[in-house]
Amino acid sequence: MRRTLIVCHDPPFPPTSGGDLRNFGNAMAAAAFGPVCLASLAPRIGEAHPAGVDIRVAQLTNLSERRAPSLGWRRMKGESRIALPALARLKALVQDFQPDTIIVEGIALFKLLAPLRPMARQLILDMHNVESDLADQLPRKKRWRPFSSGVRPLERRAAAIVDRIWICSQLDRERLAAFVRPAIPVDLVPNGIPRADLMPRTLPPQPAISDSFPVILYVGHLGYAPNIDAAERLALAVLPRVRQALPTAKLVLAGRSPRPPVRALARLDGVSLVEDPDDTRPLLSAAHLTIVPLAMGGGTRIKVLEAMAWGVPVIATPLAVEGLGLIDSEEVLLSESNDDLARLAVELCLDRARMDSLRARAYDGAWSRFGPEPIRDAVRHGLGLDGTGR
Repeated sequence: MRRTLIVCHDPPFPPTSGGDLRNFGNAMAAAAFGPVCLASLAPRIGEAHPAGVDIRVAQLTNLSERRAPSLGWRRMKGESRIALPALARLKALVQDFQPDTIIVEGIALFKLLAPLRPMARQLILDMHNVESDLADQLPRKKRWRPFSSGVRPLERRAAAIVDRIWICSQLDRERLAAFVRPAIPVDLVPNGIPRADLMPRTLPPQPAISDSFPVILYVGHLGYAPNIDAAERLALAVLPRVRQALPTAKLVLAGRSPRPPVRALARLDGVSLVEDPDDTRPLLSAAHLTIVPLAMGGGTRIKVLEAMAWGVPVIATPLAVEGLGLIDSEEVLLSESNDDLARLAVELCLDRARMDSLRARAYDGAWSRFGPEPIRDAVRHGLGLDGTGR
């Protein structure tokens, strides 16, 4: 039995964003090997708890402590503010829960690593992105850039503190190796299919062709600038090109916290908005395909895995599927340009045999590489339960 404590910034249950889905997915996998506790810096809303698994949830702050003194007054851009009461509660939680392993979510929680080091037999940093590399990819003048490339020294220092580092893809492993060469394991723990326990384990039937064909779905955090950019690209450039050949095509934008530019798109002909959906399954079951035209940003690629696992064909830019190792023209269709994204969508919709083949290959690829069993194997390896260690 291995007791695992996962420390996150936002409450990971119930999961609402890509980061939450990764954290909770890792918790579900770790629960196969022993009790798990999920602790968040931000306060929880509601009293929901995971059912049927040995996962405890806890919060380290409350709303009244927003202005409490913080741990360390100097912070890099993107580093989370950690209130001193939160650190005190975290230490008490460690004493009570007695974890064998503590997993800290991301370099934003860097300031927790040193205090936790003497309290953990094994300390792991879970890097959802190599943030310094991602920062160098994004436009420098954008205010929404979550990190600056100046975070790289923190990533180097973190590698000297922790016992292991988890990364999401082989590509991120190579990026990390370019500037950090720690004598510690760097484990590939991919993102898994979100809410896999609620998904059908056989390929769902394709939606019927109705008055709206095709229904194109885009799911994402619609307050996040790269997703706003992708939604605008879809609604203003790709959809009109598709509708030249398929006039009844419809675009459904779905996600949390849509900003005004996204709300404005919903006033366009053929575009609708589903705000803060509680359940994406009805949307996936009605979608004929998803187009993911990301041109910037990182993220967990959860939206791609979710669509594939439901048998929804994915057409995307290479950036949108980066690190997943998908096979172009077999599991996914890839292009950079708006013209080609629209052309691929039209050709696929007019070729039923090819659509059926793409759906089946995408479904099989998602479950074989990102389903519960392979993710559980990756987490077992990442916890050092198969004999790998420092």
